Amino acid sequence: MRRLVPRAVDDRDVESAYADVATSRVEGRPYVVVNMVSSADGAISFEGRTKDLSSEADRFVFHYLRSLVDVILVGAQTVRAEHYGPPRISDERQAERMARGQAAVPRIAVVSASLDLDWGSRMFTESPTRPMVLTCPSAPADQLDVARAVADVIVTGDARVDLPAALAALDAGVVLCEGGPTLNGLLATDDLIDELCVTIAPALVGGDVGAGLLGRAHLPDLLPMRVLHAFEDGGDLFLRYRRVAEPRAVSPTAPVEQRAGTVDAFHAVMADIDYPMLIVTATDGHDRSGCLVGFAGQSSIAPPRFTVWISKKNHTYRVACGADVLTVHFPSREQHDLAALFGEQTGDEIDKFASASWHGGPHGSVVLDDVTRWFVGRVTETLDGGDHVAFLLEPIDGAVGPWSGQLGFRAVHDIEPGHPA
Repeated sequence: MRRLVPRAVDDRDVESAYADVATSRVEGRPYVVVNMVSSADGAISFEGRTKDLSSEADRFVFHYLRSLVDVILVGAQTVRAEHYGPPRISDERQAERMARGQAAVPRIAVVSASLDLDWGSRMFTESPTRPMVLTCPSAPADQLDVARAVADVIVTGDARVDLPAALAALDAGVVLCEGGPTLNGLLATDDLIDELCVTIAPALVGGDVGAGLLGRAHLPDLLPMRVLHAFEDGGDLFLRYRRVAEPRAVSPTAPVEQRAGTVDAFHAVMADIDYPMLIVTATDGHDRSGCLVGFAGQSSIAPPRFTVWISKKNHTYRVACGADVLTVHFPSREQHDLAALFGEQTGDEIDKFASASWHGGPHGSVVLDDVTRWFVGRVTETLDGGDHVAFLLEPIDGAVGPWSGQLGFRAVHDIEPGHPA
């Protein structure tokens, strides 16, 4: 396999990229990982089954994830459509599980309000661990009695299963949900998905591909996630996302004046630092833009990396989002006027390059003629930090000419920004 994200990695293999699932925890309930396969056009099955979308590599990840968790959670419709059998774990994986303090084989838990299940299927009759059924009080009473004969039954909720309560009753550290989309959507509605592992198959299904991984659930807000890794194998993309925690609120026990004072102290400290001022230019193939930047610095020695932070309100930010490379210029201390051009004016209103000498540089970059020290950096990653976004750059070309010394923040303190920060 070939890892795509993050770009800089060590020699860890695929298993090590997923292995921490086994020890992941969240307070008050099991840690929930959803694992699904999808076509390139968003279908989660072909003719009602996932078999044709799944590859050998996908099945490897599927079984490895199963070997890491305590409970496999699945909806009744998926059990019926995929003809679920008992969980099978190899002897080697069982030994790994027991060494971690887990049971040799994970338990399977089926979510069903109607209890419309085949109680004589292999999943119930041949499972090495006793299955569980999660249902609700409205389930048919006669089916509840049948279910209790072959499984441990947890009854929660009212007209549907109360998933937060049901998960808490599982007494599990990690739960792997294998769908289907209705169950995934219910988990998302209750904000119970801690991770999403999805395989994107290199195929198109067409027609009515359905409502996607979460079914027809309507979420009141976006649930932000970040990419933990991305692999490619034979055209399949293996993506692992983790739920991003909401920003922590400031402790209500801290007096307001104390919190304000703390922030004021931070700003005061930062104001006394004489940051080097840089000019960053970019082109997306259609527009050119450039701005004065005060948040920047080298962020790695080997491999060499440099990070520049650009305000989201800046015209240059919008152009940079479509650029493959950025040019970072280091103006000298006497180039205040050039700094003012790129700091006081906004590309939303004027063409700054009409007043500055420039040329097309290497790799499609934009280089200012009057700045003797600069480098071109390939954008390798971006990071949203708040009102600014970090662009991580891999230096790929540049020039080191005569220089009288850096232009610092104190020298441009009189410049009025062309837009709010």
